[in-house]
Amino acid sequence: MIVEVVQPIFGFEHIYKYKFKKIDDFFYTIESGNISFTLIDSSMIIDNYHFDIPKKYKNSIDTKNDIQVYNIVTILNPIEESTINFLAPILISKKENKLLQIVLDEKKYPNFGLRQPIKNFI
Repeated sequence: MIVEVVQPIFGFEHIYKYKFKKIDDFFYTIESGNISFTLIDSSMIIDNYHFDIPKKYKNSIDTKNDIQVYNIVTILNPIEESTINFLAPILISKKENKLLQIVLDEKKYPNFGLRQPIKNFI
């Protein structure tokens, strides 16, 4: 599925579309040319990952539709050393084929880390 970027991934503002695909039950990827990110479906690994979508992002995507939340994973070897970024989730509306990254206030969400070890969740 091709998704349109309505709020870019930090540092990759020049990318307007990604190919989104499922790897397995936990992991997904978004790719554009030679740029790719590994994502994890946060609902598969954590129960209490809830946040308010900041007001400035709500006009970018229909929040009443089915929005899936993913997080960027930095894959390391061994896999248990990989880290998850919970402070900058990726929201994807499969109905609208839209993607946006939001940045959460770490003071408002002190339990969400930028580089949380995946071994704490699997």
